[in-house]
Amino acid sequence: MNFFKLITNNVLRSKRTYGGYFLSSSFSVFVFFLFAILNFHPQLKSGLGGSSDTVASLATMGMTVSQILIVALSFIFLWYSFGIFSKARKRELSIYVMLGIKPRDLRRLLFGENMVIGIGAILTGVTFGLIFMKAILIIVQKILSLSTGLDFYFPTIGIALTIGIYVILFLLVSFFLTLRIETANLTQLGKSDETPEKTPKANPLFALLAFLCIGLGYGAMVYFVRSIYNSNVFILIACVFFTVIGTFLFFHQVSVYYYLWKKKQQKYWQGKNLILTAAGVYRGKENANLFALITCTAAVALVGVSVTASLGSTEANTRNNIPIALMINHSNDPNKYDSIAEQPIIEMGEKIYTDLKTAGYKPTYERFNVHQFEYTDKATETPNYVSLVSASDYNRVAKQLNLSTLNPKDTELLLTASNLEHLEQIENAPRTETVIAEFNNKELLLQEVPVMFKPIYYQQTVIASDAFVDNFIETVEYGKHFSIFQLIDYKNWDDGSQVNKSIIANLNQKTADFQKKIDALHNAEPGEVSDEVWNDAFDEYFDFESLYNTVLQKRQANGFILMIGLLIGGVFFLFASSILYFRLFGDLDKEGRFHRSLYQIGLTPKMRHQIVTRQLLSMYFLPMLVATFHSAVAFWGLVQLVEINIWHYFFIIIAVYFTLQFLLFWISRWRYLTHLDLRAENPQAF
Repeated sequence: MNFFKLITNNVLRSKRTYGGYFLSSSFSVFVFFLFAILNFHPQLKSGLGGSSDTVASLATMGMTVSQILIVALSFIFLWYSFGIFSKARKRELSIYVMLGIKPRDLRRLLFGENMVIGIGAILTGVTFGLIFMKAILIIVQKILSLSTGLDFYFPTIGIALTIGIYVILFLLVSFFLTLRIETANLTQLGKSDETPEKTPKANPLFALLAFLCIGLGYGAMVYFVRSIYNSNVFILIACVFFTVIGTFLFFHQVSVYYYLWKKKQQKYWQGKNLILTAAGVYRGKENANLFALITCTAAVALVGVSVTASLGSTEANTRNNIPIALMINHSNDPNKYDSIAEQPIIEMGEKIYTDLKTAGYKPTYERFNVHQFEYTDKATETPNYVSLVSASDYNRVAKQLNLSTLNPKDTELLLTASNLEHLEQIENAPRTETVIAEFNNKELLLQEVPVMFKPIYYQQTVIASDAFVDNFIETVEYGKHFSIFQLIDYKNWDDGSQVNKSIIANLNQKTADFQKKIDALHNAEPGEVSDEVWNDAFDEYFDFESLYNTVLQKRQANGFILMIGLLIGGVFFLFASSILYFRLFGDLDKEGRFHRSLYQIGLTPKMRHQIVTRQLLSMYFLPMLVATFHSAVAFWGLVQLVEINIWHYFFIIIAVYFTLQFLLFWISRWRYLTHLDLRAENPQAF
């Protein structure tokens, strides 16, 4: 038998040991290859039809960052898993040493085994990526709500990049970890299971310090949220620092101290408590670093996936918008039309209202005017440009939007909030100083009001009395040139009906026609376009906003984040689950001898199964429970900051994770008990 044959035989005959390692590595290759497919897709690199302008750049950046993160996670996973396998095979390796294998050949053997598994995982991951590529592109199209599909293409660059990165990754892991093999100690490693372990110790002060650190971490988060306007990033760093330190101390000290405390109780000597407590002390100390690492990364993954899942929601995507299904904005041209009602855009808005009513919807229609207004802050002598709306116009719209009505005096301007952050600032820390605005040598009192209303996104809005606005129109030269806003609101604006599609398509075409005309003037030679032509063009200004377009564009941008979060979360879950699985089965022979002893002293299979089940419950669910508490506190802080109730997304993700963890626990328990029973009842199974 040649050396390569020995390597392949070792891999093929160790399916139980290497099976999960191979599948997890294949999945990480598959996910990396998926990101490479999207990263180098021609349509994503050149922009997508129906998407916002930021989607292409977001896609490239997001995919690249995700690939780096997956490679980093894969490196940690491979490094940790290889160490577990080396420990699990210590008896086998010690036999090679006793038979006279050279240290160099032993390292070549381990290096070759890891590379055979790695190359197999790379080929499997890439092959499955190619097989399911079309289905993946269709799913991505649905996630991003694209109007045009993603074409199938052969990802030559993606294949080359994936194979190159993972070959280098497996080479590095295999090379550095085989250097750590101490051949002189392998003969002792083979007998290490028979060597008694020292009883772990725990300090009650360190156990209290664990809870104190976790409490300080949670407290820092509460402080950061409650005092957001005078906090800094160091508070957030302190939150993470204390929580991580507290988590490591919890598993190193609290879990061990708990079992040591139970040993002093009277019930310790009753039934299976003796075995559970005695074994728990050693298992708690041995698995402390693993549990703490899984807890911290799980908390980050849970928060990340929950946040990315909520980004595509209507609540998150419309939080700073006027919640109106359609808002049409166009210029008023007093030179062409005697009255506003004669303008074609007004007729278009009224026709949309009629069509929706005919189609069975229950729309509402309002119209108001917005003037460009300039005032001077008397204290600072700085000019300010804002949108001016009359009180009667605003109050009509306020009833439609469920906002507070406002009744300013003739010498008063009411400044509305621009967004939720500005609204919170007005409510919690209103201006105490008196602000005097000067207009046409008249002094006006400027006062902020806790109402969010901002029809023009780049300007703040002031509400003035009708008398003031009428006087403004008559006395100011440009007073009769203003913008007209038509608000059409109705439910089910996103139901995908033909009426909705037709309305959005017509409004998009109208906007494109205006933009095309402006672009043509911009592209003209200097001096060819007179000021009159420019003025005429802007007198035909047209734009519109719709909740459908707003949500669509943000969902496309956030869809990449959602996809990245879910896939990265999936990779983390699989890696964490695999490490737990490897850790469990790595000590199978040792545990088998222990259960053989229990079998010989007369313990029933039912009692042995109960002992194993309780041990596995703490192993699989204790880190997840602690991670859930950490992630809940972090998510609470996020909800408080964005002021949107998105808790249901968090609970859905938690439910999914615990369901998957339970399935993994059930499968692991079934296989583990099968192997333990075989070893306990049949000594020749070792």
